[in-house]
Amino acid sequence: MKRLVIALLLVASTVHADTVTVGLFAPSAPFPSTAARVELANRLGDHVGRALGGTGTGRVYARAGDFAGAIKRGEVQVALVDAAFLAGTGGYTVIAATPSQSWQLVARGATRIADLRGKHVLVPSNGGHETDFVLNVLLGGEVPRDFFAKIEAASDTAAAISAVGLGKADAAVVPAGSELPAGTTQVITLPAIAGPTLVAYGALSAPQRAQIAAALASWRGDATVATLAPSSGDPVRAITRRFSIPPKRGPFAVPGARLVVSDLVEGRTFAIERTPPTAFAVAPGK
Repeated sequence: MKRLVIALLLVASTVHADTVTVGLFAPSAPFPSTAARVELANRLGDHVGRALGGTGTGRVYARAGDFAGAIKRGEVQVALVDAAFLAGTGGYTVIAATPSQSWQLVARGATRIADLRGKHVLVPSNGGHETDFVLNVLLGGEVPRDFFAKIEAASDTAAAISAVGLGKADAAVVPAGSELPAGTTQVITLPAIAGPTLVAYGALSAPQRAQIAAALASWRGDATVATLAPSSGDPVRAITRRFSIPPKRGPFAVPGARLVVSDLVEGRTFAIERTPPTAFAVAPGK
């Protein structure tokens, strides 16, 4: 009986949670300012809270370590997170996602990627996987690991682009469509990957996740994150697979063998030795 009461209390606390905290850690999303990030987080938190029958609050995280610590301490139940960061972590369930986003390599004083050999490149922070993200996920392993002098994390897309414009870095890998400063140009277009993704952490139940997904149909964001559509974890898993590039092997030549039966039996004589029937019989009386 005691176990039943405890179970009922746990269910009640899960379904009728009064407050839900919605975190925002999306350095790649090109928000125009920190205030815009806070505004979106608060609006999303309020919408998610009402979907669960309670209240919600938004909280913005600028550093991967701070966000990871908040998740570990159970301070965040739902979060809008860069898919590139999620690809290197676990413990979450995907609820919804923004549309896929193309990326670009931008630079000052360069018109082709060969001009950037030995240069300093920035990319929005994704929790310590910046080098593999640039070289493997976006460039597909087509350039050697020592091609760039160094690949470092910027706090966000705006900071990466600003550093290139001010001459503090030679190039940046950022989402396409970002406004570029004077003297900075797009060198190459990079593949599209999943954008910021809404995920659930902790004990949020499947019915609660379904409630949030359904409520997102009426949610409207801003110019940076306009909508969120229900999604599975496949877009994030696609990025995870691209972090590791399979080894390239040379072509394997297979001879075009053409076997003809007549060539195999030509010049051969085949005979079946017959055994007399008497060998299988015994004479009567013996």
